[in-house]
Amino acid sequence: MALTADRSLDFYASQELIDLPVDDNVKVYKGALVGRNRATGYARPLVAGDDFLGVAYRQGDNTGAGHSAGGASVRLHQVIDVVHALAGVTNADIGKDVYASADDTLTLAPAGNSRVGRIVAVEATDTARVRCGPIAGVSGALENAPVISLADASATLTLDHMNRTLLMANTVARTLTLPPAATVRAGGWVRVVKTSAAAAAVTLDGHAAETIDGAATYAAIDAQYDVALLLCTGSEWIILSRDIA
Repeated sequence: MALTADRSLDFYASQELIDLPVDDNVKVYKGALVGRNRATGYARPLVAGDDFLGVAYRQGDNTGAGHSAGGASVRLHQVIDVVHALAGVTNADIGKDVYASADDTLTLAPAGNSRVGRIVAVEATDTARVRCGPIAGVSGALENAPVISLADASATLTLDHMNRTLLMANTVARTLTLPPAATVRAGGWVRVVKTSAAAAAVTLDGHAAETIDGAATYAAIDAQYDVALLLCTGSEWIILSRDIA
């Protein structure tokens, strides 16, 4: 059940705090697990599947008069161990990944949930000490970020595809259009791998007039296991590495 009031959690000392902009008409309570709304890029009380950003150090209220996306910020702990309820946790779970299904709920089940970090100790019955592992700021990479298998179709990529490895088993030529660079923000990345043997290219196309290495498109991913890793600068895309047959 989502939080409806502030709460206090036991924390281990950390010197890292970060302020991040909050989604429109959203209140983040103190002690909440905070996620990134992939559709907007802004922080919000974590919803299953969000990228985990951190734990709210204090309340962030963006519900006042004239509220707008990014109109308020929330201060977060990021590099921190937090003591948190985790149903069924035992010493055998130490070292395992832990996930969040809501802003106040941790689980060992990964499906559909958000990776928060790893269990480093069991403090009491159904209570774990979790070493948080958030994405590095708003556009960084979460450890063990998932691989996504794309449908065999041209597509316009979204924030859900960023900071991921995308597998494309295309049977004919396909085009993947990148999301706006300003939405992805500087530091976002995407890796595209062609996994099929079909003699057909996977063309990458920048949003509108945005470029990839100064060109409108990149069409060299045309052989099985060709790979390109792209980095967003906030206004364009550059190819950090490529393995092209």
